[in-house]
Order: sequence, then C-alpha cells, then structure tokens
Amino acid sequence: MKSTTQWFTVDKAGLAAVATRRGVAPLILEPVQNAWDEEGVSRVALTLFPVEGRRAQAQLRVEDDSPDGFRDLADAYTLYKQSYKIGNPEQRGRFNCGEKFLLSVASEASIISTTGSIFFGPDGRKLGRRKTETGSILTATLKMRRTELDDALVLLRSMIPPQGIETVINGEVLEQRKSIAEGVRTLQTEIKGEEGGFRLTRRKATLSIYEVLEGETPHLYEMGIPVDKLDCPWHVDVAQKVPLSVDRGSVRQAFRLDVERHIAEIMAKDISDEEAQGGWIGTALESMEDTDAIRAVMLARVGKAVTFNPLAPESNKRAIDAGYAVIHGRQFSKAAWRSIRSADALTPSSSMFDDGKVESSPDGIPEIPESQWTPAMQRLSSYTQDFAQHACGVTPTVKFWKDSGLSFAGLCGGNAIGFNVAKVKITDQFQVDQLLIHECAHFKVSDHLTSAFYDECCRIGARLRTLEATL
Repeated sequence: MKSTTQWFTVDKAGLAAVATRRGVAPLILEPVQNAWDEEGVSRVALTLFPVEGRRAQAQLRVEDDSPDGFRDLADAYTLYKQSYKIGNPEQRGRFNCGEKFLLSVASEASIISTTGSIFFGPDGRKLGRRKTETGSILTATLKMRRTELDDALVLLRSMIPPQGIETVINGEVLEQRKSIAEGVRTLQTEIKGEEGGFRLTRRKATLSIYEVLEGETPHLYEMGIPVDKLDCPWHVDVAQKVPLSVDRGSVRQAFRLDVERHIAEIMAKDISDEEAQGGWIGTALESMEDTDAIRAVMLARVGKAVTFNPLAPESNKRAIDAGYAVIHGRQFSKAAWRSIRSADALTPSSSMFDDGKVESSPDGIPEIPESQWTPAMQRLSSYTQDFAQHACGVTPTVKFWKDSGLSFAGLCGGNAIGFNVAKVKITDQFQVDQLLIHECAHFKVSDHLTSAFYDECCRIGARLRTLEATL
C-alpha cells in the first residue's frame, strides 16, 4: 500500500473559493500587515495595476525594507503553521494563512527575500537562489475584475499606517492620520495558549478614534488594518489583536458592541445631536458605566428632557410647555433604562414641574380650629358655601391655615375648600371670587391644563351673575 508523510492535500481552487468569500480586496491587506509587523521596517510600498491585454488580471507588488526579510519561506505555502506572532498581542498575525489566501487567487507569484526566493507557477512551486540585501518583494498576478481592483485600492487607502512606517500605495504616500480622541480600555484579545493555539483573555489597549474620510465607511481596525464595519460614525483602531474569524473578515457581535460602548463613553462630551440619534447609541447605553458619559449622551440624544409620570399629568404638560421632551418608557430598552437611572440622567416631570397638587399640612402645620376663627373668617366660610352651592350644587366644608411657608393660597380637596390667610386677603371680594372660581372648578375637573377645566371656570364665572350673596 502506497503511503505519504502528508495527512492533508489542499485544493488551490477550493481554498480560493473560501478566501474570496468577502471578495478579493481584503486579501491585498495581508502582505501589508505582515510587512508592518516586521522589526525595523520603515517603508512599505504596494502597487496594484490591471495587466494590459489580459482581462480580469491585476499585477500586485509589495516591497518592504525589513532588515530580516521574510523569516521562513515555508510560511508562504504551509497552511496553519504556527506563526511566530501568536504570542505577541501587539502584532497582527496569528493564523499564518494570509499569504496562502492571497496566493490561491494568483496565477503566478514570487517572494524574494534575504533568506532566498520562491516562485509559484502553473507547474507548482520552486525555490530560487535570488536574494535581497534587505527586505522582501512579493509579486503576484491575481484574478481580479476592474471593480474588485478599484475596491481593493479604496480599502488599501483607508489603512491607518503605524507611526514611523511610510506606506505607499501606487506611488501615493498614505497620510499619517491624527486621531480625534483616544482612550485606554480593557478588551478581549487572543494570546498564545499553554498548549499552543489561542486562548481569549482581557487586556488593556488604546482605542484611537478617527474621522471617516469621503468615500469611506466606519470600520473597526486592528492596529491600522480595517477588519469589520461599525455602526458608529467613526473609525476605531484597537492597538492589540482583535478576536477574528480565520478569514479575518468579522468579529463577534459581543466584541463589536463592547467597542462601541467604549467609543460612546470616550466621545460622549463631543458627540453631536445628530450622531447621538444613531441606533448604536441606544444599544451602547445598555452597557455604559461612566455616569458622566451617560448624562452627556442623553443630553445630546434627547436634549432637555424629563421622564413621563403617569400620576402627574399636569407636570408632563408643564414640561412640554417649557420646551422639555417628555420621555416614555418604551423609548429605551430595560437595560438602557438601568444605565440612565444609575446616572440620574433623567428625572420625572413631577420633580421639576408643578403637578397641580398641594400639600396642606407639610411638617405638621395644622389648620386653624373653628374656635379661633375671626369674624372675617366666619363670613368667608358662609360666603364660600353659598358660592359653591349656587355655582356647583355643593356645600363644602371650609378650612383655614395661616402660614407663609405653605405653597397655596387656596385649595380644593374632597368636599372641602381651604384658604391660607397668609396669602389671600379674605375681605377682598374680587380676590376671593377669583380664587373660588378656580377651586370650585376642581369639583368637576382636577387637571388645570385641560379645556374642560377652562370651560368649567368660564361656566362658574358666568353663573356668578345671579349670585346675590356677598362678603
């Protein structure tokens, strides 16, 4: 029986089908990120042009000046060989399959480095003696339609080069972008496990936030390499390994949400009202912990606002009249409300605006007993009962208080009308009638801020024309 030392055989066409699941453009990033990771590199230059006279073919060349060059040429054709970068969370590589994905869509390719050279063609691969003095040169003829080439150039130009490494795309030096904000946060990352492979851990890393340039879409970056789209309005670069799928094409939803939560906290004080309306902010609120940031985000998202209080309809209406937004429970998720309440980011309408109700005896202030009523109080009591009976068919109990600390001049509650003689001149016919019209209207309507209350006040006022009793 014929045997071989190899357990597996990889079909190039099948690997290409897997590699191009997200298109060809992301594969072009691989040689750039590998060059950035090399020690001592100061320049990486990439060119990508259509091949004249050959349809759907593009010529790629990536050259760097790393003193060590390509460390092991076998890395170019050995799938899943353990990368030397696996143990360093601040280097991008880990699967050691980026070059293989790129080569799977090439019709021919070569790598020339300080350690030798290797050529790939229709007849397979072969080693060569050519070497470079420093750095490596990768060339490849790729199967790419013109639209794919254009997409690749857009993606390449959106890279954020590390400081100190000049990165050139088709002769154009990429701008060393300046972040608009930074913050150190604890995020999940991948490190080398005890028995090889990976294990997830949490580690502090710098998050750098960048403006999105014209033609770009917001992306999550792993040390300058775009790896997945974000819902927030900025690019976000994480300065350590990001937990990625094998094809480097996506991150876990939980990780993305964690990043966006941190971004909301970092950018809270600078976020615009328009930016704060994004659905991502509503989701970020569910896990935000920084109370100052939560309050800032809520101010940008809803402006001056109070929460709806179903037990204080007048407070809700007064808030609206004062230009406040009244926020209902359904406008945020339960988790977001927990964050909002923990930060005291919103208060009930009744905490800021009068609910139309008065407390007759705060701090135990008693009413004046009938035995201590003055003659003027007795006359007002009789007049109040005649007024209410004539206007509303009700004969109320009358009460008196005298305390300037009480908030009311008059009140109506149950079957009683009360006066605070410290705030109303009980011998003034006009002032008393004005107060009684208001209080007697409450026998029928409790809410001041309704047309029904307005109508009842008008009805009682008109009814006074036939009232004979006076003070």
